[in-house]
Amino acid sequence: MNKKINVGIIGFGTVGSSTALILHEKKDLFKRYTGIEFEIKKICDIDWKTKRTWVPPKNVRTSDYQEVVNDSDIDIVVELVGKFQPAYDIISQSLKNKKAVVTANKFLLSKKLLELLTVANENNTYLGFEASVAGAIPIIKTIRESFAANRITAIIGILNGTTNYILSSMTEKHQTFSLALDSAKKMGYAESNPYLDISGKDSAQKLAIISTYAFHCPISDDDFLIEGIDTVAPEDIEFALELGYRIKLLAIAKRVDDTVSLRVHPALIPQSHMLSDVNGVYNAVYLEGDLFNKILLYGEGAGGKPASSAVVSDIIEISKKLLIQEHFPEKFVIEPQTMIQQLDHLETRYYLRFTALDRPGVLAKIADVLGRNNISIASVIQKRENPDRAVPIVMLTHRAIERNIRKAVSAINKLSCIKQKTQVIRVED
Repeated sequence: MNKKINVGIIGFGTVGSSTALILHEKKDLFKRYTGIEFEIKKICDIDWKTKRTWVPPKNVRTSDYQEVVNDSDIDIVVELVGKFQPAYDIISQSLKNKKAVVTANKFLLSKKLLELLTVANENNTYLGFEASVAGAIPIIKTIRESFAANRITAIIGILNGTTNYILSSMTEKHQTFSLALDSAKKMGYAESNPYLDISGKDSAQKLAIISTYAFHCPISDDDFLIEGIDTVAPEDIEFALELGYRIKLLAIAKRVDDTVSLRVHPALIPQSHMLSDVNGVYNAVYLEGDLFNKILLYGEGAGGKPASSAVVSDIIEISKKLLIQEHFPEKFVIEPQTMIQQLDHLETRYYLRFTALDRPGVLAKIADVLGRNNISIASVIQKRENPDRAVPIVMLTHRAIERNIRKAVSAINKLSCIKQKTQVIRVED
């Protein structure tokens, strides 16, 4: 049996260069542990002038990805280009050429995961994508293999290190959002344009991937609510702490009867919850299942080394399957009865911060609108007294329906005593 695997890497940025360095430096270690010799046959990148920690020999370098995709000697293509194109063409063409593919491309997979898994299966090969979600945390492998006997009922994740760092700084250092974001940029935790992170889109792409697997339902990040953290104010952080909560950007997927409820948004989470103490740039995924009950996976979710750890893990796992010379297809069974829950039907608790004139009867007016929309108040905080200025009134509701909350808040915002748009943050107990 041939125990040599040739690898081609397309994209030699942070993750690509780290992956190549690991395969190069630990080649003897991997051979000793697995019996497999990993050889980097080709590395493709459009820029070979930028300095790297390790520079491959000239005969390994290329700027044409077709030299990797069409090289008959290459067994596994590692796609680390990112974005949609040319990544989609690279992956689909490689799979059709009977090559296994490993990718970290969360954007592409959040749109095309099921299609690419089908192409891999039709061509008796494999698609590995552990690095697309939560860096070094083995969430895909855990759901696919370790929890194969389970019916997953809930996923709640902190899936973006940038936003978690910002909210942690706002909580621990009492910073404003803008100051915390500036700090994240200076520390290298946020891109110069952090839109994908702070808007919640990055977390949504990752949630779409793991939810597709967990709930056997075709899911795209276009299917559900996505809200970012830029509207979270320092006073919301302080009020949440007083109420016994912390605010986190959560990616949430839950079974609700025959539907799956999916959403990404800032949320109040009890200080007693396992996710509450996940701070800084760390990621975590909390799962509930019918057999394992509750579990938390925690670790570094971003950066070259954590991501390349997951990439190399996929390379090793797929190599073992290739060397057995017997295909084990990825049988992805869709549950046809499973539907995506409409946001209007969401039932949860809510944090409401009104900015109202400090006058008699204001609280009663707000409570009246809430009551007429079947929303019950659990607690109220109204500390400041200033008849000449608008002051915050904070309410925590009992469980309510999203459409009723939206209708009530719209009506309350039109009251003459309300001077700013009401802050609405969902609660995840």
